[in-house]
Amino acid sequence: MSEASFEADIKKMQELFAVLKHEYDLYFAGTRKTQPAKERAELDRLVRLYGNGTLNRMSQQFLLNAFTSKFTLHCEQWNKWLRAKEDGLVSDPRLPGTTREAKRAMYALEKSSPGHAKPAGKPEPSAPAAAPKEPPPREKGGKPLRGLYDEFINAKLELGMVPEWDFDAFERHLKKQREAILAKYAGKDVVFTVQNANGKVSLKAKVVK
Repeated sequence: MSEASFEADIKKMQELFAVLKHEYDLYFAGTRKTQPAKERAELDRLVRLYGNGTLNRMSQQFLLNAFTSKFTLHCEQWNKWLRAKEDGLVSDPRLPGTTREAKRAMYALEKSSPGHAKPAGKPEPSAPAAAPKEPPPREKGGKPLRGLYDEFINAKLELGMVPEWDFDAFERHLKKQREAILAKYAGKDVVFTVQNANGKVSLKAKVVK
């Protein structure tokens, strides 16, 4: 692949991404009746084309990696919104908190329904005990690190912001921040929480004495 063709294609991918994002907004808002499958297929094709190839210049590889990360994060969010819309949970799943509240309401409804309780009688045979699994990486204070990352990413996406970190970079950032804070302040540990205020998403650190 020539440098000229990559420069033209990365520009085309950026333009297609802007169009795709707009078309998904129209679909979730109810203005567009069908998913933008054609637009997404074309962008998928270009991403796979360069993902399976090699780029000689480091600057080009950096541009491709940055774009691919942004596109992947948005695809994950679009897929979540599509599932919420198709399941009939909400009409527009982009609105902050609507999907979460709808799921809670549905769970409460199912729990209160007569068919939810298990019928009395012969107890069901207990399943064999599974081998203990190693717990997933956790943020100090008990919150799973992946859960904290997902909360951070979703908060960014809900505000229309492009997250700058993948999970590994997020984990490295927290580790570096924890070490710096503990070196400056006396404490046993540092707990991080996601803060969303004034249109900005940040990580708030609290020193545990």
